[in-house]
Amino acid sequence: MENKYDVIIIGSGIGGLAAGSILSKVYGKKVLLLERHFKIGGFTHIFKRKGSYVWDVGLHYVGEMQEGSQSSMMMNFITDGGVKWQKMPEVYDKAVFPEFTFDFREGKDNLKSDLISKFPDEKQAIEQYFADIEKSNKWLQKYQIFQTLPLSVQKTLKKIKYSGSELSLGTTKEYLDKNFRDENLKSLLTFQYGDHGLPPSESSFAIHAIITSHYFNGGYFPVGSSKVIADSIVPIIESKGGVACVNHEVTEIIVKNGKALGVKVLESRGKEKIEKEFFADTIISNAGAEITYNKLLKEHRVGKIRNEIESQFKPVSNLTLYIGLKQDPEKLGFKGENHWIYNNIDIDKVHSNRNNIINGEISQAYLSFPSKKNAKAPGHTAEIITFVDYEPFQKWAALPWKNRGEDYNQLKEKLSELMLDFIESRYPGFKALVDYYELSTPLSTEHFTGNRKGNIYGMPATPARYKSDWIGYRTPVKNLYLAGTDSTSHGIVGAMMGGVISAAVSQGVPFSLMKIFKAAAKYSKVQKNIPVE
Repeated sequence: MENKYDVIIIGSGIGGLAAGSILSKVYGKKVLLLERHFKIGGFTHIFKRKGSYVWDVGLHYVGEMQEGSQSSMMMNFITDGGVKWQKMPEVYDKAVFPEFTFDFREGKDNLKSDLISKFPDEKQAIEQYFADIEKSNKWLQKYQIFQTLPLSVQKTLKKIKYSGSELSLGTTKEYLDKNFRDENLKSLLTFQYGDHGLPPSESSFAIHAIITSHYFNGGYFPVGSSKVIADSIVPIIESKGGVACVNHEVTEIIVKNGKALGVKVLESRGKEKIEKEFFADTIISNAGAEITYNKLLKEHRVGKIRNEIESQFKPVSNLTLYIGLKQDPEKLGFKGENHWIYNNIDIDKVHSNRNNIINGEISQAYLSFPSKKNAKAPGHTAEIITFVDYEPFQKWAALPWKNRGEDYNQLKEKLSELMLDFIESRYPGFKALVDYYELSTPLSTEHFTGNRKGNIYGMPATPARYKSDWIGYRTPVKNLYLAGTDSTSHGIVGAMMGGVISAAVSQGVPFSLMKIFKAAAKYSKVQKNIPVE
């Protein structure tokens, strides 16, 4: 294997994959994609048990994949049309509170009318809410364009206040308290907080707006599971002489005179670790800002940024119970929609009680059915996800994966039973469908991703994040760029666009982003047999 490439990409999540595809397809670059895990895909990889049970570890549903959307066009382009999307039922999310249940139907107008029907006294505020979501999204688009500019230009223009800044840079709770009176409505509007991991008192209205609007047109899921994304992109990288490597953990970005030149790597071959070095003119890190600055840049002078990261870093970790089912869950009325179940109407209180699960009390759970979203699923499956901090598991962190001791296994069994009982209490008969289950803890996430404390959402989308002058596609190190959610926004589409834009920025060519979108639009027309001018 050669050690010189045009571009090195650290991390094979959707951001790294998207960057690799763009650089190969549009710019003809020879790309080296390095992944520490034994599977390509990051949070878009899958795993199997008992032959017929398949689970997606990070992709649970995606919005904006309807025909004609910009996100759909770009996904189609980077995968060479290799991913087909299955639409979820009209009711794609159910918010389940002790006092009431609310169905979220696809279509912005449907959602608006359903909310007004349930909360008629808040009609004017609800209508303004939808207008404010659109206003905030326009602000975020301008913010992301601003992030593509050279750092010196960003510093000069930093004081410019775009329309929507005050709205977007406040917290979600501040907005809700200012505009709504009904506490039930406030909680209902924030029930999807798990899609970015911060309760209303901590999240920026910008992230709330972009996540909420992301699902206005319903939810989608990749036919054949999320693995088809990597399966479609890796051949594109290889077609230009590139390589995608698993079991290659980047330990350091080689920097000389303020310029990134390559990476140091540990390749795992069984128990053997082999040190390697690779070099390239461009380095793109899809490993996240925290890992990139705190681990990979070693002694390089980015102390100020490290201090910023420490002040803003709020790790969000979770438990995921992967369940194999004996029968189709439609037997109990489940059609593929997601269920967000809360034991209290106060979302902030729910989140603050997340660690009570260790003592036997669950405050919330997300129930999902991957097999009902994927027509090619070989067996019926479910997932239960709940938030929990890393600290209750920390004493086992130094022990090896799959060999952390009987007390750890006993805790996992206790937590699994609690999660199953929580669902059973809401949906009697659920436990009778269970054939197999396996629990993932924050230690699992930390082991496979390297993310500190099992963090699943990168840098948190607080107001402080969007006020920072260091986060974005560019870094103070020449030829080093960031991709993924820490360069743009949260979620699968956010990470994908982070990779696309990072690829454009890394090429340093004026209007390079426009070039990529033109190429994607042309590809879309060719696929539809529309004449291209």
